[in-house]
Formats: sequence, structure tokens, C-alpha cells
Amino acid sequence: LETTRVCAAAPKERGFHVFYQLLKARNIAPLSELGLGEPYDYRYLQGCQTVAGKIDDVKNFEDLCESLQALQFDEERRLALFKITAGILTLGNIELQEGDEADSSRVVDRAPVEKAAELLGVPPSDLEACLLRKKLVIGGETTEANLTVDQAAAARDALARLWYGRLFTWLIGCMNKTLTLTRDEEASNEKLLGVLDIAGFEAFEQNSLEQLLINLSNEHLQAHFNKVVFKAELDESEREGVKVPDNVNFNDNSQVLSLIDGKGGLLEILDETMAIARNTNQTYVTMVSKRQGGCPQLIVPKILKLGFGIRHFAGEVHYGCDGWLAKNADKAPEDAKALLKGSSHSILQEIGQLFDDEEGSMGQQRSAKKAATKSLTSSFRTSLQSLMAKIEARDPHFIRCVKPNMEKVPNKVSGKMVMEQLLFSGVLATVRIRQQGYAYRVPHKTFVLMYRCIVHRPGKVRLLALIGNEQNGARDEQEAEYAAEA
Repeated sequence: LETTRVCAAAPKERGFHVFYQLLKARNIAPLSELGLGEPYDYRYLQGCQTVAGKIDDVKNFEDLCESLQALQFDEERRLALFKITAGILTLGNIELQEGDEADSSRVVDRAPVEKAAELLGVPPSDLEACLLRKKLVIGGETTEANLTVDQAAAARDALARLWYGRLFTWLIGCMNKTLTLTRDEEASNEKLLGVLDIAGFEAFEQNSLEQLLINLSNEHLQAHFNKVVFKAELDESEREGVKVPDNVNFNDNSQVLSLIDGKGGLLEILDETMAIARNTNQTYVTMVSKRQGGCPQLIVPKILKLGFGIRHFAGEVHYGCDGWLAKNADKAPEDAKALLKGSSHSILQEIGQLFDDEEGSMGQQRSAKKAATKSLTSSFRTSLQSLMAKIEARDPHFIRCVKPNMEKVPNKVSGKMVMEQLLFSGVLATVRIRQQGYAYRVPHKTFVLMYRCIVHRPGKVRLLALIGNEQNGARDEQEAEYAAEA
């Protein structure tokens, strides 16, 4: 989940749709009792697009309620889910300024604090303390330290992203429990149809860790596409005795996969950097340059820069590495966990308990020699490996979606942009292979019945006997006529 969208979105994009659904449907029960405002009243939604095409946010909210009800969320849980989401959105309205003490901060207006706390079911004083101070454990004793205005603002946004991301994960878990078949049902269900709608390849002006993970999943799917489609085409040409020229090939992205996801790759280096004392994001970039600088798919900046580029199968993407270590840590601050478990909402209490369960599980996995590392990227890679194992065990069919223009407007096609997508996705390479063989492919029986008029009558009888007489209607009568005449 791209949790950075919780706090900000690009000028021509929206944040998460549920925010707008809640705010647009604020006068509909049960939201009418929450005292919500318009989208422009919330700092996290300011500066981005409020309306998206023909999307009806009120209608979609009604559909959302029906879907949650079908997934066995009762009215109380649905309302709690909406309150928590609105509370996360309200966190962004908490403004901060310099405090009376040096390197400290304070809240400008307590109203947003109290509103957010009310929606989240936590004491306002505890929420304020979580934003303005941090706890330090020194020599077994716990002490508190003030946060500067910038640090407090970062803590506020980090809290919003963390809670929204964990709420999303919790929601998916509940849905899976409801939808998953029992063992007996799985045993009796021989047929399975799965639909995978993957996020497209992303390359923005500013790309971060989220884009790298999304693009990694696309790289894996492209490798699977290469394996299935091109290998199938080449094998069929070989069976038919068609020689495919040596210059027909495809974009092999195995080196990119090795660079990002292989042993000693970018993601492993990121996990290693987390274990280094006094590490920084620049430490990570420096380690990447030293270890992978010779890889042709890596673009190392000539001047000192907090980032690098990668030559993906779909083109070059430059990544900024600011904040990667914090994102990869995927660890909730102690105060945030205490807030969760102390909330009046059972949902947040369950999420807080999940943190403890994860830490307990990691403690059991630790060995005397090496501690197991849990990170955002390691969890993502495990999930992606599981997904690819499922896909590779199935009979896949591919649908390629082509974006016509960058402006996201109808009735406009950019030829250059469309051509690049067809080229990078491997579609044109597949076409070239087919051009070298039998591009027009129909079953033998259909072909014979279509062109039998050019064969003399005795030959027709032999052909019809060879392919069998399984056609109905007029075709049966024609074949009987041909046989009688012969």
C-alpha cells in the first residue's frame, strides 16, 4: 500500500477514494453524527484534485457499506471503521509551532487534536504527547525528550501513515477470513479462476521506495510473461518446423531482477544497512554504489546525490532514497502502540495486539548467531514470492492495458507513448515471432471446411472422413450432399 498518499497527493491526482466518499456522504447516516467537513477543510487533501471524472463518491460510499455488510461487518464495526479513517484524516489538521523551551514544539489549536482523538477513541492528552515528545530508554530507564516543530510534524504524518496502513492490513485480513474456503470446500472445488489486477509500472518526477516495490512486482510479472509467451511461441514454431531467425528476441529483464531482488541486491542491502549503527540513508546509497556500481542496469549519479537510477524493462526510473530506512523499519513507536491498545475502538485494540504478536514471533525466531530481520521490503518480497508461486502453477492469460496519453483525457492518443508501451511490454516481440511462423492459426477442421471447395469431389469425401462429421445444421446437409455426389 502506498501510504505516502495518506498525507499528500499530486496536483492532478486524488488521495485514497474512501476519504472523499466519507466527506461527500457526511450528511448520510451514520456519518451525519461525526461532524465531518468538505475535502478542502482537510490539509491532507488540499492541493490535489477533489473530483475524479464521473466518479460518484456518495454512490460509491453506499456500495462500500453494502460490500462491508456482505463481508459480515456489523453496523457497529462499520461505523468504527469510518470513525478511525476520518480520525486519521483529521490528524493532518493539527498545526504546530515552536514551544517555550528550546527545541520544543506545541499545538497551535487544540480543536483538531480533540476532534481527532474523539474519532480515534483515544485521550486527547495522550495523542498530543505522542506528537510533541518521544520516549528514550537509557540504561534501563525511560525518559522523555521534546520534538522540534519539524520532528513533531514528521511524527504526526508518520502516525497517520502507520495507522492507515495497519488498518488496511487488518481489513484485508478480516476479508480473507470471511472469503477463504475451508479445507473441505477446497477439496471439493476443482476449478479456480483468479484475476490479478496489478499496479502498472510507475515513473514519476519523484519516486521512492513504494515505486521501487511496485516496479519490482511488474518486473517479476514481465519475466513470467516472457517465460510463458515467448517460450510457448518458440516451442510451437519448432514443432511446426518453422525456423525463427536469430535476431528475434525479447527484453530479458533477469539482470534487473537480480539487481533489485537477488542475493546482495538493493533490497538486501537496505535490510543490512538497518543493522548498522548510526546508519543514514546516505549510508545505504553509498553501499549500493560500492557493491552494485558495476551493474549495467544501475545508474549511479556522478555527483553525490541521495538516490540512484535503474534501467527497468519499461525504461529508466530515478529513485530518491530520502526516508527509506524509516519506511523499511516498519516499526511502530512505543507511544503509537500504547495509543492503539488504549483506544475505545476494538479494531485499534486488535491492531495494537498484532504489533505485540509480531514482536513475540520475531523473538522466537531469533537465533544466538543472527537475529531475524523484519522489514517492510522483506514482508513484501515474501508476499510477492507467494503470489508468483501461485501464478506459475496456473494456466495464465494476459490482458495488456495501454495508456493513450499522459493527460488522462479522452479521445487523444499519443503514438509515441503507445508505441513505447507495446515495445517495452514485449507485445511487439511476440508479434515478430508470429510473423516468422504461421501468423493465421485456426484448427485443421475449421480450415478444411472453409477451403474444401478447391478440392475435387473424391478428395472431399476423404477429407470429411478424416476430420469427422461433427458439424450441425446446413453444414451437415452439405457434407451429405458431397458424399452422395461422389
